[in-house]
Amino acid sequence: MTSNFSICREKPYPLGCYIDYDRSLVVRSVFKDNKHCGITLYPAAKESALKPLRIELPATLKRGSIYSARIKGIENIASYGAYNLFADDEIFCDPYAKQIFGLEKFGKDVPDCDIRAKLDNKADFKTSHDTFDWDGDESNLVPYEDSLVYLLHVRGFTKSPSSGVDASRRGTFTGITDKIPYLKSLGVTTVELMPAYEMNEVENLYKGSDYRSREAVGEDEKKLVFSRDGSIVSKKSSHVRLNFWGYKKGFYFAPRTAYCSDPSDAENEFKRFVKTMHEHGLEVIMQFYFDEHENGTLIIDALRFWRCTYHVDGFHLKGSVIPLRLITREPLFDDTKIWYDWFDYGSVFEGKIPEIRLLGEYNNGFLFNSRRFLKSDDNSAGDFLRSMTANSHDHAMINYICDYEGFRLADLVTYEHKHNEENGENNKDGTDNNLSWNCGIEGRTRKHDILSLRKKQIKNAMTMLMTAQGTPMIFSGDEFGNTQGGNNNPYCQDNETGWVDWRAMERNSEILEYFRFLSNLRFGHRILHESHPFRMMDYISCGYPDLSFHGRESWRPDLSCHSHMLGFLFCGLYEKTKEESDAFIYIFFNMHWTSKQIALPKLPDGYEWDLISDTDPGKLVPEDKGESGKVVFTELIAERSARIYISKKVKKPVTIPDNTPKTRKSKGKKHE
Repeated sequence: MTSNFSICREKPYPLGCYIDYDRSLVVRSVFKDNKHCGITLYPAAKESALKPLRIELPATLKRGSIYSARIKGIENIASYGAYNLFADDEIFCDPYAKQIFGLEKFGKDVPDCDIRAKLDNKADFKTSHDTFDWDGDESNLVPYEDSLVYLLHVRGFTKSPSSGVDASRRGTFTGITDKIPYLKSLGVTTVELMPAYEMNEVENLYKGSDYRSREAVGEDEKKLVFSRDGSIVSKKSSHVRLNFWGYKKGFYFAPRTAYCSDPSDAENEFKRFVKTMHEHGLEVIMQFYFDEHENGTLIIDALRFWRCTYHVDGFHLKGSVIPLRLITREPLFDDTKIWYDWFDYGSVFEGKIPEIRLLGEYNNGFLFNSRRFLKSDDNSAGDFLRSMTANSHDHAMINYICDYEGFRLADLVTYEHKHNEENGENNKDGTDNNLSWNCGIEGRTRKHDILSLRKKQIKNAMTMLMTAQGTPMIFSGDEFGNTQGGNNNPYCQDNETGWVDWRAMERNSEILEYFRFLSNLRFGHRILHESHPFRMMDYISCGYPDLSFHGRESWRPDLSCHSHMLGFLFCGLYEKTKEESDAFIYIFFNMHWTSKQIALPKLPDGYEWDLISDTDPGKLVPEDKGESGKVVFTELIAERSARIYISKKVKKPVTIPDNTPKTRKSKGKKHE
């Protein structure tokens, strides 16, 4: 092969490498203080007789830390389909690569030198990533108050044979689209994906780079893998640790090929996935994890790329050092949802309320406060009340009781202690602050009363989540009681523990139907999912506040340290978006360990309460007269249960006219 090519200066941005329309090779990449750096081209076909071509870039092309070059005259340039970069003796994959070769099989340990970037060829129109037909695709931008978020792991969601998805599509983006009818039946509007950008999920336990392990020292111990505390996890020859969740540094511009049914066409498969989701009215939110050493420019560039190239609807950013100010002020994201743990709202909005709420705060306070109230902790009623009503004019509050880390909802009421032994870290990984209660027995049991109590507690938790203001988020499988066997940190479990077990749907059909009932109730009544905070006052002079709080006695909430009861009265007279006002809705939680007698708030004349849901049906107590002589309607609500009442109009009795002829009365004096 001739090396008769020329290298000339090229503008430094945008970063990346590709074959341009004039068949010249454009190279733009960041190299630090290296003496020798450049690019190595590899033939597209493995059986090709073409040898790799190594091209060193002269230092004269360096501006700052960026080498930018246009290389002309490379013979058979179209025959090259992959490349890597080199810096002195180090070979690495371009962080700006749009597709990666070598990571197509999940769990396969691939040397870094065998991970290569796809070389885009703009001169070949058929293979250009610009040829996908979006056919007028647009983002849905569902308002936060109308949203139900469904968080899932792409592989774990459908990988189990119990998912009913075809074997070739299990654990892929395409497999998710097979579940669209199911997602729609739940009322889901937004699907959030755990990290789905390209990465090598195999943790290199022998370089000492992973904080969970270190390399053994000594000739006799080289086959042993040690955990963080020095204990032996397993032998090198028989164990590979996977980062199943994917919260690690990766290739942020490339969709994950291992999540594709056709890894050779990952770009178009992910585009088809997003387009199909949009056609069914579903948003796609991408999680991105960036460590504290990641370059802020790369973060911005990656988010721009996914927004423009893949039409995703938003991002959930994870990491301790994120350029939030730049991201929230990026004009491209003026119609994009951005989620994080917390924003400096004063700096972002500068005192102005945005026309559209785009920022979303992942509200872990709801998790802690609802779990404490659910398990009947003292000093929890006030915090629970605030979490149930938290809302904002300028940003969304995303509520959840269970996230990817921590117990599943079914495990939250089954285990008091984590059971992470299978992770290989002597059960020392994962949080110990689970705020869980096993309902009397740790783990699995056949006792009917324990199982009934657990089912009731799951329903109670669902009621809290789906009747709170803000935007509810549920993790995949929690809606039908999927379990991880008490493992609260299955980050490395690419198996039945980490996958959704769809068989639980049949076993726990009652729980699933209850979640669907709550979803229909929430989105069937605007008063339960408002876009603005409640004022808790009667500002339309109707006799009722928009939202009021109650305890054992109406209008008298008890927020003392020993209180475990709270009622929420939503007044539908304040909802004016429909032709008629919405209904009154009363939601009462009794998280005490004994049944309690409660009084229901009085409704306007012509209305009465209709009990539409009870997680544990109680007993009706006859009407009683209080000290004032007025009738007080009370009910006995069971221990650890939740009720939902809705107002209905009282049917007036039908009066049948009496057509019998009547004798005319005399106006004179009555005869003795």
